[in-house]
Parts: sequence; structure tokens; C-alpha cells
Amino acid sequence: MNRTILNERLVALIQQFAQGSMEARQVAKRLFALLPARFADLKRQHGGGSARAERLALTDPRYLQSVDEYVAIQGEALRSRIQYETHSMLFQARQSLRRARSASQRLPRT
Repeated sequence: MNRTILNERLVALIQQFAQGSMEARQVAKRLFALLPARFADLKRQHGGGSARAERLALTDPRYLQSVDEYVAIQGEALRSRIQYETHSMLFQARQSLRRARSASQRLPRT
């Protein structure tokens, strides 16, 4: 991250990462809710309620692809969240420095 970034650009990035994080979390939540249904469907395709059918469903490339898709979206949500928090901290640190400088200039000199 560039610490010398202009404030306007920093605010835009904060909004962008917040929006990206929120959207990715929503998609990840939906994908996570679909995983049991996908697993049950694959289990039925592999023969129903036996332990063998369960193992085959768990190792089925289609199920693994679903899990990979969920993990990728969840990872993107976390990356965006971290970027959002990092940029927000920089913004808050700048505000704090401005206030401190302003307060020190208002103090009477002795």
C-alpha cells in the first residue's frame, strides 16, 4: 500500500474495498448454503445412503469444484476486508495527525 496516496483516492479505495468485501461475503454465504444440497445430490447419484456413496460424493470433482469456488470467493472477501481495514486505518491516522498538529498550533507559547 502506498502511504503517500492522495486523500481522495484513499477514500475511493476504502469505498471500493468495502463494497467488494460485502458483495463477496454475500456470494460466499450463498455458496456455503448450497454445499449441503450439492453434496446430497452427488451422494444420490453415487448410490444413496451408503458410506461408499458418501466417500464418492466427497471426492467427486464437481463437489471439489464447488468447495474450491466457495473458498476462492471467501478468500476474496477476506482480502477485500483486510484492504478496507488497512486503508481505513491510514485514513484515521491521517485525521489524528491533522488534529494533533492543529491542536499543537493553537497552544500558547511560553
